[in-house]
Amino acid sequence: MLCTIIDIRGDYAYVKYHDTGVVSEVAIALLPFGVDVGDVLKFENYEFTQV
Repeated sequence: MLCTIIDIRGDYAYVKYHDTGVVSEVAIALLPFGVDVGDVLKFENYEFTQV
């Protein structure tokens, strides 16, 4: 499932999933190092990877 980081606030990133349009709050610690607003991520097997 693909998502885009739309905002980062403190220790949390807000990601918007492409297929549903749902915005979700994700702890920065769960994301790949160095991600930034606008980056596209793939969520698969409970793990985020940068596309």
